[in-house]
Amino acid sequence: MSISKVLVIDDSIMIRKMVKSILADKFEVLEANDGMSGLDTAKKVAPNLILLDFVMPKYNGYQTLQALRRVDTLKDIPVIMISGLREQVAENVPEPWDFDFLEKPFEPEVLISKIDHLLHTGVPAVAGAIPTEDSRNSQRVLDRLTATETLLAQGIENLIQREVVARINTLSTRVQKQEAALNILDKKLDSISQKLEHQNKGLMIILREIKALQTQVASK
Repeated sequence: MSISKVLVIDDSIMIRKMVKSILADKFEVLEANDGMSGLDTAKKVAPNLILLDFVMPKYNGYQTLQALRRVDTLKDIPVIMISGLREQVAENVPEPWDFDFLEKPFEPEVLISKIDHLLHTGVPAVAGAIPTEDSRNSQRVLDRLTATETLLAQGIENLIQREVVARINTLSTRVQKQEAALNILDKKLDSISQKLEHQNKGLMIILREIKALQTQVASK
């Protein structure tokens, strides 16, 4: 019997790896980090089920789902939409939904139960499995990973902002230095222009005197 293929489409590498660790013993798990690459992967491998994050760059979960439903070979694949807020999905996706929904953070047992149910029936599960101590421990690990990812993302964002500010300050300093150099150059050019103008006036006086002498000589 062949192993069912589950495609995880989520921009969070930590969520993808956590889901893979939960499902690896039962399923062949494939990964995609955004909707567009997820659509391409689905076309190539035709998974048996898709776990689809709702909030993603490029294509969000609903846009990706719509694209999947337009492909004849993919339109009937069961999908579990994942999001931290069910209300967020409800506000953006019209009902009735043709997919199951799993709210983050989720219990590993609930995830497995939903997948098993969808693979066997093709319709969303009504209720999830009762969480066990192992599932609660796994969930705590997932919560910590999610929190760590958030902190890392915030840290990276702060570093980027600091780098941008530092570069802007550096550019501003360079511009100020260039402006100062241009001001000095302008002053030098003004000084040279004044000297040339003074010299030109002197030359004009000399030329007038030469012409006057020529006129006197010619008249004698």
